[in-house]
Amino acid sequence: MFPPSGSTGLIPPSHFQARPLSTLPRMAPTWLSDIPLVQPPGHQDVSERRLDTQRPQVTMWKQDVSSDRQEPGRRGRSWELEGSQALSQQAEVIARQLQELRRLEEEVRLLRETSLQQKMRLEAQAMELEALAQAEKAGRAEAEGLRAALAGAEVVRKNLEEGSQRELEEVQRLHQEQLSSLTQAHQEALSSLTSKAEGLEQSLSSLETRRAGEAKELAEAQREAELLRKQLSKTQEDLEAQVTLVENLRKYVGEQVPPEVHSQTWELERQKFLENMQHLQEDRDGLHATAELLQVRVQSLTHILALQEEELTRKVQPSDSLEPEFTRKCQSLLNRWREKVFALMVQLKAQELEHSDSVKQLKGQVTSLQEQVTAQSQEQAILQRSLQDKAAEVEVERMGSRGLQLELSRAQEARRRWQQQTTSAEEQLRLVVNAVSSSQIWLESTMAKVEEAAARLPSLNNRLSYAVRKVHTIRGLTARKLALAQLRQESCPLPPPVTDVSLELQQLREERNRLDAELQLSARLIQQEVGRAREQGEAERQQLSKVAQQLEQELQQTQESLASLGLQLEVARQGQQESTEEAASLRQELTQQQDLYRQALQEKVAEVETRLREQLSDTERRLNEARREHAKAVVSLRQIQRRAAQEKERSQELRRLQEEARKEEGQRLARRLQELERDKNLMLATLQQEGLLSRYKQQRLLAVLPSLLDKKKSVVSSPRPPECSASVPVAAAVPTRESIKGLGASTKGQGTNGRTSAISPPDSCMMSGVLCDPARALASFSDAQLGPKSLLSPSPHFLCQPCFPCNHEHLPLSGAHLLLSSFPGSLSVLLDDLQGLSEAISKEEAVCQGDNLDRCSSSNPQMSS
Repeated sequence: MFPPSGSTGLIPPSHFQARPLSTLPRMAPTWLSDIPLVQPPGHQDVSERRLDTQRPQVTMWKQDVSSDRQEPGRRGRSWELEGSQALSQQAEVIARQLQELRRLEEEVRLLRETSLQQKMRLEAQAMELEALAQAEKAGRAEAEGLRAALAGAEVVRKNLEEGSQRELEEVQRLHQEQLSSLTQAHQEALSSLTSKAEGLEQSLSSLETRRAGEAKELAEAQREAELLRKQLSKTQEDLEAQVTLVENLRKYVGEQVPPEVHSQTWELERQKFLENMQHLQEDRDGLHATAELLQVRVQSLTHILALQEEELTRKVQPSDSLEPEFTRKCQSLLNRWREKVFALMVQLKAQELEHSDSVKQLKGQVTSLQEQVTAQSQEQAILQRSLQDKAAEVEVERMGSRGLQLELSRAQEARRRWQQQTTSAEEQLRLVVNAVSSSQIWLESTMAKVEEAAARLPSLNNRLSYAVRKVHTIRGLTARKLALAQLRQESCPLPPPVTDVSLELQQLREERNRLDAELQLSARLIQQEVGRAREQGEAERQQLSKVAQQLEQELQQTQESLASLGLQLEVARQGQQESTEEAASLRQELTQQQDLYRQALQEKVAEVETRLREQLSDTERRLNEARREHAKAVVSLRQIQRRAAQEKERSQELRRLQEEARKEEGQRLARRLQELERDKNLMLATLQQEGLLSRYKQQRLLAVLPSLLDKKKSVVSSPRPPECSASVPVAAAVPTRESIKGLGASTKGQGTNGRTSAISPPDSCMMSGVLCDPARALASFSDAQLGPKSLLSPSPHFLCQPCFPCNHEHLPLSGAHLLLSSFPGSLSVLLDDLQGLSEAISKEEAVCQGDNLDRCSSSNPQMSS
């Protein structure tokens, strides 16, 4: 490719076209348009670092140029041509980029103008929205006024209803209070009269019994008189309270009842009171008759007493003149008897006087009560008439309230529809406001982004100007280098060998390629940023146009909704006017109907009064029946109490007898235990005596043992008595410790010498029963004959009953000497057996005490039940 080293002259241009560059203009690729116009801060730092790295490279290149002044002229020419081509290409690229930047500035300016126009439109829309909001506020104010008017109408209706309800409740309450007070007063008067009548009957009966001469009955009559006085004081207080109540009612009621009603009620009440007077007169006649009969009885009693005194004086005449002391004693006794009888008669007379005074007082009270009852009946009739009047008024008000309720329901329905419409309009306005606010926020954000892009444009312009200045400097440097190269060519000798030129050429090509790549990269980046800015501006413009369309649509919708709301407000106002007119007409009708319903209310009050009178008479009759039933129940209760007391006394007597029987049983058992202790001591003495004849007993036992075995077998084969519950085995015949215990148990029941005698079967069975169950064996033990005869009974053996806790074995016994003869040293064994026997006796005592306690505990629940 290069000429030979010895050749001289200029280097041909084909030498530099061995690796030709593309003649096409260096246009930026399409993908560079995607790079944003405004580089991020990281990318800016990278570009600045790249420029900083390029600066030392330029200085190094300058040094290389200054050091290569001695190179030949052909190398400088080729380098100049290559640098001029590269610079021309870079200048073209920079010119294109400048044109693109100018175009982008124009587009940005247009975008700013469009954004300003959109801002103006948005401000106009905001003004329209404010006008709509003001209209909405006015509509809301009107709606609130309508609501307040409806609330006032509703409050008026509620006040009317509450007033009518309160008046009705007040009338009913007053009527109920008056009726309850009258009924209570009447019931109290009846109860007081009945109680007084009962007290009088009791006092009469007590007088009949007290005439017999008992002072206790007189005291009871006095107590009853005191009770009557207390009742009279209570009734007087009640009557005073009723009088005050009647006066208050008269003041409250006034003169509302017409005179005809007064005359009718007066006639009815007068007839009732005449009947009551007749009944009371009959009762008074009956009381007079009973008093006369009692007087006759008292006179007869006085005659009887006089006759008895005469008989006493006749009987107690002195039979002998030598007995003056006896006559004196009889005379003193007679005087004392007369004094006591006189005192009793005085008490009876005083009691009769008090009774007559109390009867007179009661009659006066009855008359006053009758007068009060007449006055109260008149007042009750007046109150019933007023109650009927009030009931009619209440009915009228109820009808009017029903009509008002219907009107109110209609108004509420219209108000609810209007509220639904207003709520829907408010929701639509709220949606419009939200949309406008969101669009305004979005527009502000987009404007901020556009302003940021516009703020970044000066920095980009500065960077472009900096790049242009760099290019100019590079051009100046290249021109200087070219001039220096030409001077070197002219002044320098021949170039060095081809090897140095080729290396330098290679370095220059690498540097050229690097600079070309950097320029292409910077141009590509600028184109990417410009394309991205263009796309962003287009997208923002489209979005702003869409937002403007949406705002226009929402504005139209809000205008339509405001028009509909205005129509609804007009309709609501018309409905409110109609409702006010209807309310006025209803009030007039209500005032007209109130006068009509008062008369009906008076009639109803009269009917209620008659019905209440009938109910009052029924209640009086039922009260009398209830009192009679109560008296019967009291009598039956007293009988039941007397029976219960008798049963209690019987149970106590039975418990006492059972306790005495238990005590006697315990004493008998104690005596029996003492006897058993004495028998034990006797048996110890006999055993001590038997210990001296141990050899003889052994021989005797060896001689008698076969016969005993045969007898035992015969006893086992024979039927057992019911007391013995187990058979005797063959091994039981062998003399063991248990056999000795059986011997001790059998010999304890005997109180005689046992050296030559055997224990009889009845005695042995009885002793075993005593050891096992002393309570059961006491009855049979009394029949047992303890002594030498019983020891010499012909029965040679017996069966021990196995019911004692120490587990006695069935032991055949033929005599104490037989068992004692089988042991040479049986004294210690017998002592041990005796100790066990004493322990068994102590256990038996404990068992007896436990049985006694169980019996006591079992008898106590029976007594309690």
